Amino acid sequence: MGTVYLQEQGAKISRQGRRLLVSKEDQPLLSIPVHRLQRLVIIGRIQLTASALALLLDRGVSVVLLTTRGQVRGTLLPPDCPRGELRRRQYALAGEPAGTLLFCRELVRAKAVSAANVIRRYAYNHRNSELTKASEDILQTAARVDEQPTVDAVRGIEGLLGRTYFQALVEIFHSLEMDFGGRVRRPPADPVNACLSYVYMLLTALSHNALQATHLDPYCGIMHASIRNAPALTFDFVEQFRQPIADRFVMLLFNKKILQKADFQVGKGQPAPVLLSDAARKRLISEWEVYLHTPQRLIEKREPLSPFSLIFEQAEELEKSIQTGRTYRFYRLCL
Repeated sequence: MGTVYLQEQGAKISRQGRRLLVSKEDQPLLSIPVHRLQRLVIIGRIQLTASALALLLDRGVSVVLLTTRGQVRGTLLPPDCPRGELRRRQYALAGEPAGTLLFCRELVRAKAVSAANVIRRYAYNHRNSELTKASEDILQTAARVDEQPTVDAVRGIEGLLGRTYFQALVEIFHSLEMDFGGRVRRPPADPVNACLSYVYMLLTALSHNALQATHLDPYCGIMHASIRNAPALTFDFVEQFRQPIADRFVMLLFNKKILQKADFQVGKGQPAPVLLSDAARKRLISEWEVYLHTPQRLIEKREPLSPFSLIFEQAEELEKSIQTGRTYRFYRLCL
């Protein structure tokens, strides 16, 4: 069982012998054997009785409290929680050139598959030979990643993939009647870049919260260097979700006319940034919350899964991979 996530608002968790009983309005919903638990994640307004908490801690089960937006309120750890050994393995991996290289290669391969499938999914309903070629070029370029002898060389392949991918996004957003000349970060030069930057910020915050729910150190990165007190592992972790979650969400906003050109304004500065209006920002956040918790076809041969659940599951998988010494498999969007 490992980790159990509970998010039925208004529910109550009580003790029933050596099991946890989850109920709502005196109606039982779920019975959980504690001996099969490693971590209990409580999301939102759920009551945990003192006797249930005592049972969890006595059995060595950590309890993580999250808001419905995924922010970590806190973690309750048993006295003998094995965080030290896990983090020792994490720090060792971050300092091992061979392991770091494998980690980076796997990340770039996963990003390439997701990028190609984002383009393919759009091209399926919008026949376009340029988009088809872009997806093929991305996968062909990614095939060279195992030939790269250093992390810097792998980053070079990542850069090539990014250029091809964003050239395809130029075509996609043009068909959605939005001007987009490519990725411009500082400052955002158009409405699409303004949305991408803002959604990437929201996605990074959620990814950081997911890692905080594990026993990993979010500040010890593997591909990103651990400098300036920045959450480097979060920056590694979030990369796998940019195209399949954030970029697809921004495409949805403009495809469904949830946001339009009139929702943006030019700010102060030189060059002047293009910014979301206050009303548009609130609308974006509201849509983002719905999108995060809406089940989607994200993993092949599996029931629809929400992006929120996917991110927390992947954080747990990263923790397990470091604990066991196996290579972490980054998320890939299915076709």
